[in-house]
Amino acid sequence: MKNNRRTDRLDIFKKFERMISENKSIYLDLDEIEEIIIHYFHEANYEMAENAIVLANQIFPNSVNISILHSEILLQKSKESEAFKLINECLDLNSENCDLIFQKAKILNKLKKYEDSNNLLFQISEIKESIFLVDDLMLRNFMNMDQYSKSIKVAKRLISQFPDDKKYMDKLISCFRLSKMENNAITFLNKFLAKNPYNQNAWFEIGKLYFDKKMIKESIASHEFSIICNDTFSSSYVELGKIYEYNLDFNKAIYYYEILKSLDSVTSFSLYRLSVCYEKIGNYEKSIKHLNEIISNDPLYEKAWISIAKYYLRKNDHDKALENLNKALNIIANNY
Repeated sequence: MKNNRRTDRLDIFKKFERMISENKSIYLDLDEIEEIIIHYFHEANYEMAENAIVLANQIFPNSVNISILHSEILLQKSKESEAFKLINECLDLNSENCDLIFQKAKILNKLKKYEDSNNLLFQISEIKESIFLVDDLMLRNFMNMDQYSKSIKVAKRLISQFPDDKKYMDKLISCFRLSKMENNAITFLNKFLAKNPYNQNAWFEIGKLYFDKKMIKESIASHEFSIICNDTFSSSYVELGKIYEYNLDFNKAIYYYEILKSLDSVTSFSLYRLSVCYEKIGNYEKSIKHLNEIISNDPLYEKAWISIAKYYLRKNDHDKALENLNKALNIIANNY
């Protein structure tokens, strides 16, 4: 059945492309035309998508779905004003259509008219079928207006529906931080974790909040719980490495940074911290090995070049030290 469905779809696209190349008219039902538009939209072939819209408007004038798809293409082409006019004209004929109201709110967001966008969203906020989309856009609007207390309220609603969504957790904690309400964030996360004890993102976030308050034992425990939830969760290994560096326990920091290599989750940052830790315990050869690994993969990481310069300076090789320091200075000069 799936193969037949795929073949039918390909036949529709071929049929439409043949119509365009031969400049002939054909009849397609509304579902077929919508599928064609969506297909070319996802392929970023907006010219073909607009050709399908022209055909759709000839066969099905005033179709709400087609107008919404057309407005999406206009948004992708940065024609927000045209999209706004199109949806407004549709609303003149369908003033209570929730899909059109949401689309207008979305366009107002693109036009940076965040308060106007939210005023429309409040009109449809009780519609269960669209509550996720409404809350998602409302959250973005509130955050763009720096209204963090309202953002927190909406983000909490979204997290209650999607507790494992890292994006919403990040936004919620960001709003708490921007509001200087870190204690409230910790209280929320503790309550959240009581209901969702295996949520790695929540353990990670509360671990960072505890570290900021210098509650080191609590921070370590939180990140360890995060790893218990998911032993490949690289972010908590990085944080544990940073915590043990802060405690001057460089061997323990090395242990966690090395795990990232075994997970194939190593970054220039973690390699750099690993090299610093090896330097701190006097293992300069391992330190330079990781520094060379960084510049081979990320030659614009100026901190690595500076550390390499320090390595050669320690060996009294002033020429190489100066050479590497100049490379770092060139990178810095080009970036600022």
